[in-house]
Amino acid sequence: VDQKGNKYYKVQNSWDTNQLYGGFIYVSEPYLLAKTMDIMVHKDAVPAEIARKFKN
Repeated sequence: VDQKGNKYYKVQNSWDTNQLYGGFIYVSEPYLLAKTMDIMVHKDAVPAEIARKFKN
């Protein structure tokens, strides 16, 4: 969150790590909502109750 209260998300840039923030970029919440198609998280980050719904 910046000094004006705007939210930003730290996003891993998987195609290039030779940048100012070492492979991460910061995007505003409106940009994230407009441009995001998928979000990937490690399976250990998903609560067990939700993870059970995805098991075959």
